[in-house]
Amino acid sequence: MQPVRLVLLLLTGPREGENDFLEFPSVEEAVIYGRELFGSSRLQLEAIEELNGRTLIAYDYLNDLCRPPQAEPQLRYG
Repeated sequence: MQPVRLVLLLLTGPREGENDFLEFPSVEEAVIYGRELFGSSRLQLEAIEELNGRTLIAYDYLNDLCRPPQAEPQLRYG
């Protein structure tokens, strides 16, 4: 396990358009927290990086990981 930071794009407020960073002890914990933030109107999940700035998980994959699972379609027999 290595410390990482979750990169967030601020969508509202005085810092709109800037990035904010939250540090976590592992990628797994950053993803768990990202799931709580997914779909927020205040911010957007951008990436998970090492503390030196090297990207570990980029925008598309991060959002796929944090998106709630889609419900299975119900088959109906009539």
